[in-house]
Amino acid sequence: MKTRIAIATVFVLLSASVYAEEFTCQLENGKYVSVFAEQGKPPVYRYGTLAKTEITLPVPQQPNNNVFYGHQMFVAGASTYIRFKNGNYSYVVYDGEGRGWNFNGVIVYKDNNIISKKECKEPLTPSLDNIKDYAIKMDPYLETYIYAP
Repeated sequence: MKTRIAIATVFVLLSASVYAEEFTCQLENGKYVSVFAEQGKPPVYRYGTLAKTEITLPVPQQPNNNVFYGHQMFVAGASTYIRFKNGNYSYVVYDGEGRGWNFNGVIVYKDNNIISKKECKEPLTPSLDNIKDYAIKMDPYLETYIYAP
């Protein structure tokens, strides 16, 4: 009987799908930016070195209500981003390209002003195209952030 229970437990564990991804890159300043997304949980933004995370969002008191997603197709490309709002600051991780431009990285806004812009040394891995598969709200300020890079 115990053997049957053990086999059934292993089968359930193996057949349960855990859908999660981490989108990450090393920035031009040597630090890393990453977004960890898991089904049913708010995405998590992390910025810092491998030894020390300097910023983690969302803060526990403000879970998923300050995380937004944006995507826009262009004639010659597309742009996708995920924005983490913390007070007057927005931390926006971008992945996009169009005719004559390509941007992967993070832009930090205070109100609507860019205060920091760091590009990835290599493109985000994987690209942010899959971020739409997670339950993230569409950004009500899409027009403000989609063309930023």
